[in-house]
Amino acid sequence: MTDRAWFGASEDAPAEVERLVGAWVDAPTGNLETLDMLLEVARDQVWAYAPESTDDDGAPVDVPAEVPARLVLAQLSQVKNLWNAGRVNSDGDTGDGGYSFTPRPLDKVVRGMIRHTVGAPDV
Repeated sequence: MTDRAWFGASEDAPAEVERLVGAWVDAPTGNLETLDMLLEVARDQVWAYAPESTDDDGAPVDVPAEVPARLVLAQLSQVKNLWNAGRVNSDGDTGDGGYSFTPRPLDKVVRGMIRHTVGAPDV
């Protein structure tokens, strides 16, 4: 399994921003401080839900610098959901005309990336 670093966006680290924009073309890079906060919130939410976030005794484990790729991808999906959730109208939808959706932070797809289930039929 290949380890990857969490996503970040800092003026002091243009390579981080370039990596993020490579993965998320529409990333709101106009305000890197806000974007970095969103990435941190998404990282913390993903880590809190991840099975690796506690040890065998149930005690919390610090967020590592390197994590499995599935958690990094979950962070990317989660930050997009958080960003879209902050841009919705008063009805809770975002989009133009008849094409709209309601973003759901830490939705089923993101949770599935974090805690994947082993498919075994139950008859």
